[in-house]
Amino acid sequence: MVTEAEAKQIFTDSIHFDSLIVAKWSPETFAALHASGITGASCTISIWEDFKQSIKQVVQWKRWFEEHEGIIVQAYTAQDVRRAKSQGKTAILLSWQNTAGIEDQLDYLRVFHELGVRKMQLTYNTQNYSGAGYTELNDSGLTGFGREVVDEMAKLGMIVDLSHLCTEKGGYVGINCFGPHMPKGNDSTIDDYVAALDYTIALCGEDHVGIGSDNADGHKRPSAFMDWANKDKGYARRSTPWGTSAKVVKPLGPLENRPELPVAMARAGWSEEKIKKVLGENWLRYMETIIGS
Repeated sequence: MVTEAEAKQIFTDSIHFDSLIVAKWSPETFAALHASGITGASCTISIWEDFKQSIKQVVQWKRWFEEHEGIIVQAYTAQDVRRAKSQGKTAILLSWQNTAGIEDQLDYLRVFHELGVRKMQLTYNTQNYSGAGYTELNDSGLTGFGREVVDEMAKLGMIVDLSHLCTEKGGYVGINCFGPHMPKGNDSTIDDYVAALDYTIALCGEDHVGIGSDNADGHKRPSAFMDWANKDKGYARRSTPWGTSAKVVKPLGPLENRPELPVAMARAGWSEEKIKKVLGENWLRYMETIIGS
């Protein structure tokens, strides 16, 4: 049985990777991310942005890596994440939640890969050149172009973000902490989040589950960003109600609360090995499989 004190030490010593953060990026957020004890994070830098706008996002991040080199560093490989841990920095994996940024040009994938973008979700809620998002009434799946995108990403060594298709292939499922999606809704606590992890582990096995919090620190609800994110292409029909919701509880809380997660895991009877796997080792194994060490 892991004690609370032992759980805190495990968190300090282990790698914790959050495979989905969409916070409002700023010097304050970088400082909070670093202080949280999170070793590495997959940070969303593009949702509805087109090619030119997505390039601008990468340029901004390159500038941030220079300006805040003491606490954040760009990660290209799993080894970069491990190195960040040893250096006391937070590794950032540049990621997209949509393929809008490549428009209908397959070769644009190579450009972004060379710039360090390593993970892309194929669609975000609605239809794009690659396929149908989950809110489309007519789920047409991948388009022909979308199949080419998947093939090209595999060749380049980029992670295709499809969270529910991967256990049989040795993949990874990152569990978010979006209260309205949980059984207790906005009354959910961190213990309910750990229960959701356990539920998924029962389905997929403890080697395939990790943390993909969908943390959105700095973005208020409602806000212009949330309204933009929850409209088709950022301006058209509303695809979900969450952009205008005044209250959405995320039971992991703000970044500063992250050290409480392993304590909740210990409270649920988790072993040290299981805690380490879900905190980050499962992600690193998966990252090494797709991208390389």
